[in-house]
Amino acid sequence: MRTRIVLATFAVALVAAACSRSAEPELSATTSSLVGAAATSTTTTVAASEGDETTTTTLGQQVESFEVAVRESTDDGEILYVVVPPGSYTDLDLEDFIVEMVESNPDLYELHVVDDPDAVAALRTPADERTDEQQALLDAHHLVSLVEGKLVRFQGPFAEMGEFVLGS
Repeated sequence: MRTRIVLATFAVALVAAACSRSAEPELSATTSSLVGAAATSTTTTVAASEGDETTTTTLGQQVESFEVAVRESTDDGEILYVVVPPGSYTDLDLEDFIVEMVESNPDLYELHVVDDPDAVAALRTPADERTDEQQALLDAHHLVSLVEGKLVRFQGPFAEMGEFVLGS
């Protein structure tokens, strides 16, 4: 008998909690595969009082491999120029890669990530000495940089994402 009372009380509490949340938006998410095994698309619907709002976010792929093309040691720390395979990365994928690199390289001061080996030479050329071809290469293939050990700056195709300080 006591068990039934406890269960009934628990059920009433659940119903009351569900009813009190009715003012909050409801979320429903569906995930489906896109072309390529690593890419997915997520659609989230948020119920609002004036109608439904649907947003679609395309998820890229995790950076699973990279090659350090150039490693420089400075008084401030190491500077790495890294080449990742071309892929359908998102800003979050690149941010995760930067965080992993910082965690695994405590002396990292600068990190420049490109997805074309030819972009490394263009990137190492001073900005005022770059040719139009080199700049076009960087605009298409320079993805992200870590500057002064803490500032993440999105570059090239991700430039509109801006910059932020790690850990903020």
